[in-house]
Amino acid sequence: MTTEIDTIKESIYEKIAEINDENVLIAIQTIINNIENSKDYQITSKEDFSSYIKEWVKNM
Repeated sequence: MTTEIDTIKESIYEKIAEINDENVLIAIQTIINNIENSKDYQITSKEDFSSYIKEWVKNM
């Protein structure tokens, strides 16, 4: 399980490193901070994550 998480983290870091738009990077950082502080730790599927992002954008 830890190996899978490390692989996913590495892949995410590689994708983020390709982003040049500061606003997008700030948005990603905010999402990550909110996920860490969220009571809902059940974000496991693409659909759930998409819903989370939509709600986050509404609250901005």
